[in-house]
Amino acid sequence: MAMSLPKRLKKEPLIDAIFEVRFSSNVPASMVIPGLLFKTLVGEKKLDSLPISQLPKQVRDADPNLKFAPVSRIDWEQFFVHVGDYSLSIACKHPYAGWSKFKPAIITVMEALPPDIVGAVDRCSMKYVDMIQAANNQQKVSMINLKVDIAGHELKKEPYQLRIEIPRDGYTHAVQIVSEAKAILHTGKELEGLIVDIDSILPQDGIPLGSLLEGFSEKLDKLHASNKAMFFDCITPDTLELLEPVYE
Repeated sequence: MAMSLPKRLKKEPLIDAIFEVRFSSNVPASMVIPGLLFKTLVGEKKLDSLPISQLPKQVRDADPNLKFAPVSRIDWEQFFVHVGDYSLSIACKHPYAGWSKFKPAIITVMEALPPDIVGAVDRCSMKYVDMIQAANNQQKVSMINLKVDIAGHELKKEPYQLRIEIPRDGYTHAVQIVSEAKAILHTGKELEGLIVDIDSILPQDGIPLGSLLEGFSEKLDKLHASNKAMFFDCITPDTLELLEPVYE
């Protein structure tokens, strides 16, 4: 792991930042929580139902791909708050506002959740998605700390997509690398480049919401720091220099 991590990058590659919590609930959380949050959150906001809300809850519950999908969204200042039947996430809009603003937003939303609606918490996670633009004629393989040899063939310049779960610091880091990807931001802007997607997961084994919120600020800092370290361990020194790191 890197001894000294940059404070920021002049060429910020971040396109998505999401904190998520998954929980059990004996009531339709997606019908109750959005209204409560809408009344609590201060500032400009708008509440919208998402297309998946048209499906019956029984159908969503029966499909593993839909169970944790958001049913409604609150467009709140610099953030999006997504609420599902068994999940809640806070996403930072592009451009990234920075951890100093993202962290307080997460705490505000989490502390506003009703413990009688949010049952046992199964996991929380921090996900950052970065898109890196390659330098002229730079091979995408050389941008990542990666060596792949399959059937005697060493990956050198071919397009690739890789997903691996790496245990570290008590978290499970689900790392996805896509060498040639396209992304459309919420603003409608389209980008192309190499994707580094790191979802750092902290299992909670069904603890009460109140237990998760004990020392929550420190828990968030540790989760964020571990995710950040994993990103910088994934890229090569040349890629880091391409992003123009700032250490102070």
